Amino acid sequence: MDDQNTQSNSSLQKTPFTEGKKLVDQSLVNAAIDDKTQVMINTPMKDDTGVDAKDQEFIKMVLTLVQEGKINLFVPETLLNKPVYEKLDYKAKGTADVNAVSLLADLRQIKKLKEQGYDESFQIQNLIHHVRITKERLEKECGDIYII
Repeated sequence: MDDQNTQSNSSLQKTPFTEGKKLVDQSLVNAAIDDKTQVMINTPMKDDTGVDAKDQEFIKMVLTLVQEGKINLFVPETLLNKPVYEKLDYKAKGTADVNAVSLLADLRQIKKLKEQGYDESFQIQNLIHHVRITKERLEKECGDIYII
């Protein structure tokens, strides 16, 4: 057994990574990045076309529910439509629960991007669309399980 491990380890030693070939200039790995470049890298790309009208209407409604306290972005059950949810079987409830956690994570990210002023970024557009489409897909499968 040890001979096999030694043989497989020796074959691994013949890769470019272990034979000392430099695939990356190590002087660049820990090089400092100036603040202006770091800000540019961390800023979501803007899309001047804006958010789709249907998605815009949807996120406006959702964020209103958040502001009114009807949805708590850290409590998945606040997203659930209780009368419909209670009638579901275990599998559908599990689907609703898992996806509520995921949807709230996306909604937190959307809220954060909006607060930072990135309303017209590709990132926020894709997140809003993803949340709306996911909600619609799940509600086709399980009924009107969310309050959004």
